[in-house]
Amino acid sequence: MKNKRRSFFLPLFLSFLFLVAAVIVFGAIRFFLLRDQDENALVRVLWETLPALIPLLLLGGGWLAYLFFRMVKPVGKMRDTASRIASRVSEKKVAPAVPASGCLAELSETLSREEEKLVGLIKEVAETSDASATEREKLIAAEKLSESVFPARLTFGGLTYSVSAKVLRAADAGADFCDGFPLDKRHAYFAIGDVWGKGLPASLFAAKLLSVLRAEIAGGKSPAEALGAANTVLREGNGEALAATVFCAVFDFDSGECRYANAGHVPPVIAGEALGFLRMRAGTPVGLYPDAVYTDEQFTLRHGQGMFFYTDGVTNAGGDGESFGYDRMFTVLKEYYGNALSAESVAEGVLNAAEEFCKGKRSDDLAALALFFPAGVQRLLRPVKEDLESMQELLDGWLQDDPRKRNIQLACEEIFMNIVDHAGAKAIQISCEKEESSLIIRFTDDGEPFNPLQANEEKRELYSYAEGGMGMTIIRRIAGEIFYRTKQNLNVLTVRFPIIRGI
Repeated sequence: MKNKRRSFFLPLFLSFLFLVAAVIVFGAIRFFLLRDQDENALVRVLWETLPALIPLLLLGGGWLAYLFFRMVKPVGKMRDTASRIASRVSEKKVAPAVPASGCLAELSETLSREEEKLVGLIKEVAETSDASATEREKLIAAEKLSESVFPARLTFGGLTYSVSAKVLRAADAGADFCDGFPLDKRHAYFAIGDVWGKGLPASLFAAKLLSVLRAEIAGGKSPAEALGAANTVLREGNGEALAATVFCAVFDFDSGECRYANAGHVPPVIAGEALGFLRMRAGTPVGLYPDAVYTDEQFTLRHGQGMFFYTDGVTNAGGDGESFGYDRMFTVLKEYYGNALSAESVAEGVLNAAEEFCKGKRSDDLAALALFFPAGVQRLLRPVKEDLESMQELLDGWLQDDPRKRNIQLACEEIFMNIVDHAGAKAIQISCEKEESSLIIRFTDDGEPFNPLQANEEKRELYSYAEGGMGMTIIRRIAGEIFYRTKQNLNVLTVRFPIIRGI
């Protein structure tokens, strides 16, 4: 759309300049021809050219006014809003998260509107932070601020990618945070951080940090530039010498490119066929050092890979004198990413395992953020006949002109109805991916353990084809391979459709 607008306005602008220049040149030539013959040559030329020049100039002025109100004014307004946010956070006032929007004007208006909603809350928090407030009052204020500014749960994305985060707070109100939102139809921002401190000062520090990061990223700055701006703002008035480690990134879910900058945070894990840490610069925590330098780096995820981010509260979670540690975290990650349904299942799985290990006695916040970049497409369905149409639409768009399309749809309809009729499931996940010319479709449900291969094998002789008892026999004939297993108390049925040469 942007390219179309550009290709439309550029010729229009050049045509306008050409017409103005033509009128001016015409007037100049007429003047030089008439000046020796007519004493009023200049007046005569003006009367000849002004009827053409004035409408052109009015048209040009109107066009410039349109551009100003359409683009320049919203950008200036958003810049003013960002500056106001920086000044307000210095006074312990906070700006909220920026939702996704493709329009600069809407983004600017949202920043202004949502900012005012939180001003009252921050004033209330500030009033309870003075010396006369009890520790209990300060703790309640910190918890209220945390709940309003940085959510305990965060999930966004779709079929092409998903991001999910969760934070479990310690009893003394820590300020670990996860943050993120889609920037446009192709990019998403996310960040995770660990503030060194507890209680109300740490919560205010984290709110300040998030405000600047959100405003800078929404304004088009890179992760490194956003961290640099946050460091500058946070150093002002930082009498308690607080600091935070932060990992900030922008993900391109068309190409899989992740552009990031690190401010002293623990390294994320790259998950795929194997698990390993992302190699990156260590960076400097924000809030303390005036000469801190942050560098943009990038990593490209392949389809089927994911990234897992965490705070040290996860690995340090303790029980009976022993910490949860990296080995246990990797074991859980391998299990969940091996059959990941979404980013949410990964983040939930790791935090639940750490919480169970420390028996609910948290001395520090536990924060985790997962990025999932599936190898194909996936969709969550209800186990009702009405959602059969949703599955058919998914397959129709994914398979497009594949010659196996009708047979694959027939096999998937049979599997779906088998789950609906026999598994007692509450949800069905279908995921589709391509491996060279082979197609793999996986059905996962949360019903009772039910192996349709065995069940249909036993009943195959009880029905005739004419009576509609074809069942899994049809699927076996269409599919190249079919497997059933249970995973994390889920039924997983995987169907691989045979390779067709030349497609």
